[in-house]
Amino acid sequence: MEIEERFLLGRKKAMALLTHNDRTKWELCDRLKRAGFEQEVIEDALAYVESFHYIDDLRYATRFAEIYSATRSIQRIRQDLQKRHVSEEYINLALENIAWDDSAALKKELGKLLKERNIEELSYEERQKLAAKLYRKGFRTDDIFSCVSLY
Repeated sequence: MEIEERFLLGRKKAMALLTHNDRTKWELCDRLKRAGFEQEVIEDALAYVESFHYIDDLRYATRFAEIYSATRSIQRIRQDLQKRHVSEEYINLALENIAWDDSAALKKELGKLLKERNIEELSYEERQKLAAKLYRKGFRTDDIFSCVSLY
């Protein structure tokens, strides 16, 4: 197959991958590698979709933060974006627009973990386990303690 045909196939595959989900540059590159395209074809496809602004890591990070700010902690959003290889600069810019109040997300997560139970019904040990789960999800200790009443 000629190089022009491979470039065309790479561009088509990149466009097809972007029709269903917005992706970071790293995610798109990874998907094209897994599809068996050579590095030069991948670079051409990335340049092609970037020229039309179909891929933009800052836009991706901003939308991701907006969508998940009500259900995830700021730390969890940061970690999820880092997993997608979004640069720290873009992550910081995206999170600047988000209120640093995790209370709504914390209360929602607390409600899921309690499942119809009242927090006052829990023993001290159960509250500690609950607090540990919330901490692992990226919520700040002070916020957790105020909700779980471990003082």
